[in-house]
Amino acid sequence: MNETLVVHRLRHDHWVALDVAAALLLAAAFAAAAQLRTGLPPATALSALAALPVATRRGWPLPSLAVSLATAVAALLMGVDSAYLPVAVVLYSVGAQKPRRRAVTGLAASLVCVAAALLAAAWPSWTQALGSAGFGLALMGLSWTAGLAVREKNLLAARTAERAVVEERLRIARDLHDVVAHSMSLITMKAGVAGLVAETRPQETREALRLIETTGREAMLEMRAMLGMLRSQTSTQGTAPAPRLQDLHALAAHAGVEVDLRVEAEDLPEGVGLAVYRIVQEALTNVVKHAGTGCRVRVTVPKAGVVEVEVADEGRGTPRDGGGHGLLGMHERCLMYGGQLTAGPDPGGGFRVLARLPYALKDTP
Repeated sequence: MNETLVVHRLRHDHWVALDVAAALLLAAAFAAAAQLRTGLPPATALSALAALPVATRRGWPLPSLAVSLATAVAALLMGVDSAYLPVAVVLYSVGAQKPRRRAVTGLAASLVCVAAALLAAAWPSWTQALGSAGFGLALMGLSWTAGLAVREKNLLAARTAERAVVEERLRIARDLHDVVAHSMSLITMKAGVAGLVAETRPQETREALRLIETTGREAMLEMRAMLGMLRSQTSTQGTAPAPRLQDLHALAAHAGVEVDLRVEAEDLPEGVGLAVYRIVQEALTNVVKHAGTGCRVRVTVPKAGVVEVEVADEGRGTPRDGGGHGLLGMHERCLMYGGQLTAGPDPGGGFRVLARLPYALKDTP
């Protein structure tokens, strides 16, 4: 029996709820510890107040740090030697969310204030004072550094995704360059034929002009789609001929897994046929990488003017986040033609990709 592993991620409001619960627990714990250690009501209240900003650290990291730091310093001066712990928690959010300059400023202010408060508090010896201060500063520094590492990782992932979009669009441009170039060559040839037989064979001339009109209209649609996708992007790479819908059989034969292929689509615009080929190509790559099992591929026309591509495997693997940009490429292909892409675990097991691309119907003579 196939089983599909689905990982449910916590939403932002769930994390906020966890922060609120953590803040309340920390406040209660620090208040109890301060009461046992000092017996002073002000120290108890300040210790609890220092932990409460943990609840708001995601939305307002710097204001939360300011409140937690100020109350923690006051509690440290009253003898609550662990009051800096909530500050360390808030510093993680400062490092993870704020720009480098503000994050460094927040860290420096926290280190200076906590160090001064710890050294100024009453200790049995300077050795204990220096040990406590060293531990506290190291803990805050490590927490801030962990947050900064998360921020850098997220920024790198965002830049990588953006670069992948640009590269995929340039790849689309190279493919469509071949499509449009073929159309222009056909138009030029038929125009020459029409000029030669215009007087002697008018019927052949009319057929040539009709083909020129149809081909030109399709080429204009392809160019409009490409320019709308790329804006000002240009590329001169790639000279290999663009694959066609008929090449899907060769692609399936060399996929590396068993592919049950059925193509029930004919006479598609060349650009749409190319998009179908690329979607199947990317989906098969994901099957090989993540499922390693056989799959079925269906290319059908459920209604006039719409081609549907379905690729479904029988494995338990799913494309991991950040594990590649195959789904991103498929999405870009569909977006260019105003289509839709859905991809996710199949209720019956495995992973399923379904793409629908609309296209203009050719005029009949």
